[in-house]
Amino acid sequence: MSKGSKQSGIVVSAKWGRWFFFLLLLFLAYIIFLFSQLLAKGDVPSYQVRSGSLALSNKFRGVVLRDEEVVNGSDTGYIAYFAREGEHLSVGDMVYAIDETGSLSELTAGNDSGESALSDSELTELRGQIMDFSADFTPESFYKSYDFLYSLNGSLLRLANASMMNSLNEIGGNYTAELVKLSYTQRSGYVIYHIDGMESLSVNGITPELFDEAAYEKTQLGNHALVDAGAPVYKLLTGEDWSVVIPVEPERAMKLKEEGYVRVRFLKNRQELWAAVSLFPYSDEITYCVLDFNTSVVNFCTDRFLEIELVESNESGLKIPLSSIVHKEFFLVPKTYVVEELEDHHCIFLRKTFLEDGSVEARRLEIEVYAADDENYYVDDSQLRIGDYLLRQGDQAEFPVSQKGELVGVYNINKGYADFRQINILYQNDEYAIVKSNTVYGLSEYDYIALDASALTDDSFVFE
Repeated sequence: MSKGSKQSGIVVSAKWGRWFFFLLLLFLAYIIFLFSQLLAKGDVPSYQVRSGSLALSNKFRGVVLRDEEVVNGSDTGYIAYFAREGEHLSVGDMVYAIDETGSLSELTAGNDSGESALSDSELTELRGQIMDFSADFTPESFYKSYDFLYSLNGSLLRLANASMMNSLNEIGGNYTAELVKLSYTQRSGYVIYHIDGMESLSVNGITPELFDEAAYEKTQLGNHALVDAGAPVYKLLTGEDWSVVIPVEPERAMKLKEEGYVRVRFLKNRQELWAAVSLFPYSDEITYCVLDFNTSVVNFCTDRFLEIELVESNESGLKIPLSSIVHKEFFLVPKTYVVEELEDHHCIFLRKTFLEDGSVEARRLEIEVYAADDENYYVDDSQLRIGDYLLRQGDQAEFPVSQKGELVGVYNINKGYADFRQINILYQNDEYAIVKSNTVYGLSEYDYIALDASALTDDSFVFE
């Protein structure tokens, strides 16, 4: 080998050495840059996504609306009721009697033979009610004691007044007609012996003040009380349809409306009924949710307020903290401008590009897709600018990039950097949200997300 060849080889080697050294410096600079970014960002707390559910507050205190008719008396005197409260009366059934002189009780007492006021059959009826209650009683069903007491009192009232009428008949029919005015129903319905001024209340009249039970007043129509002609003596519930109105937040109300029907548990007796849901907006903060029922009105016929619990379907999903949620804007691009769909939610588009010589070229551009609706893709805005034009393959139609849409999501950090992922929130409380799992552009169980989304930006590096 000649001396010149050796020198040429040394020169070539030196050039390659310098290039190698330069590339090594670039690599080291990049490593230092990454490391500095990690140090600048610091330790970002993460949260592992797991399936779960939320403890939503489903208990409400509602106002009851019914078809109610107040009936006024036509005579003055002492009233004696013959139907127990809550009993269903048909047209023509006797409800009460008016003793105009006040001597009715004296007459019946004077006719008392000293024997039991109740017959054997009547005593058997009462004994049967007591035995039925005793046989079914458990500590867990103690709440039924009040219903039993209410039913027993009604039976005693009916039997006692029936006995009184028998005594009057024994005294003499003509004398009874002069002393007592009997009243019969003109309509069918459930009879109630109190009024509260809310009998004609409708949904349109609901206000927040009505839910103040401390200001609520009702007047009890007592048995054997002195009543004036034209005064209320009882009221009838004339239909089986009734409603419970509850105040809810507008967002929660819309979710109930979307379901259409909801199962309601009444805490008074633990009964559960299905209700049709309708809404009545009151203000920006309050929407009244109207729960309509068409059965069991008699079970709550004496209540104006009821405590209820909404038994919603236990829809589960991925449980994430609210601190992980972020709102981010993306460009909207029509799906018709996609040239090719790639794996991992990437698509190829054609961008109109102006060259130095003034000519126009359509260049392929790979962009990540973060969500989609019926017409558009939500695409990454790091490679597009407002004013760019995308070309449609085939007819070369142009689409100006300008419109943006917002997505709700979290930062997935499985790969060591912040990667936005869309979420679909089902429910949320003050701390956590339940989101749909395994959505196309969303999260999966056991993914890691940033616990504090405000501490990151797109593509931020994270470490623990």
